[in-house]
Amino acid sequence: MIVTDKKYYMDDKYKSKLDLMIKRMKATDDNIMVVDGDEGQGKTEMAMGTCYYISEKTGRKYDIDNIFFDLDKLIKFASSTKGQIIHFDEAVLGLLITKWQDKLQQKFLTLAMVARKKKHFMVLCIPKFHRLPQYLIEERTIGLVHVYSRNNIEKGRFCYYTKKNKNALYLEWRKSKVKKYKEHRSFWGTFPIASIKIFTDEQNKEYEEKKDEAILAIGSDDKPKENTQSKKWKDQRNKLIVYIKDRMGLKYTEMEIELKKNGIDDLTMEGLRSAYRSGSVSSSL
Repeated sequence: MIVTDKKYYMDDKYKSKLDLMIKRMKATDDNIMVVDGDEGQGKTEMAMGTCYYISEKTGRKYDIDNIFFDLDKLIKFASSTKGQIIHFDEAVLGLLITKWQDKLQQKFLTLAMVARKKKHFMVLCIPKFHRLPQYLIEERTIGLVHVYSRNNIEKGRFCYYTKKNKNALYLEWRKSKVKKYKEHRSFWGTFPIASIKIFTDEQNKEYEEKKDEAILAIGSDDKPKENTQSKKWKDQRNKLIVYIKDRMGLKYTEMEIELKKNGIDDLTMEGLRSAYRSGSVSSSL
């Protein structure tokens, strides 16, 4: 079926599910959907087509500003607004690895609580649905869409899972560690590349720029932040070390040995030498 003023295709059964979700929203319920699948299989396209359809039917705004790549920014937006369409993209969720797992799961739980209170419609695009918190998967998500390529060639395919079938799929995975998408699907169909019809070239370019920015920011939050006072003390220490080195007539390697003898082993003299040469560290006090 052709839908919305943008005239793109949507599977009839899938459209019916979205219409039921719209009725839920009118009854003051929120809706959280998950779209999962391997990288490059069309999660974003499925989400865009879904969100724009909901936007036209409900009058809720949906544009590039409603697409988020950072969970903290999303939670801030969701907490300060009501009745929004929110599309979370997978760009940073290749990060769902052990190092960030606990932190991300807690953020997703916070997001689920905010969504219920604020009556948002949310679509979460992630590579693997089973890595979401169990509570979010079983209790808070209304449906699951799995996107894939038929025979690993023909893209634009999806399987839909009702809440009951989604939970059965999840429990099966917990038991066997095998995702039996085919056995538990409620129905299946095809979806188009919706972005080229929904957004202008400039908007699609803006989307890609936001995505690139999010990817480049990966891991930046894990870098220790040095406060102003600490940096000031460290600069003064470095200046003092250079001053003592010059007064004693020592080479940098000799100075490094003396420092280590006195328990100062967090300073690389090679790094200090570079700073000294660049002028960022002066030997004068």
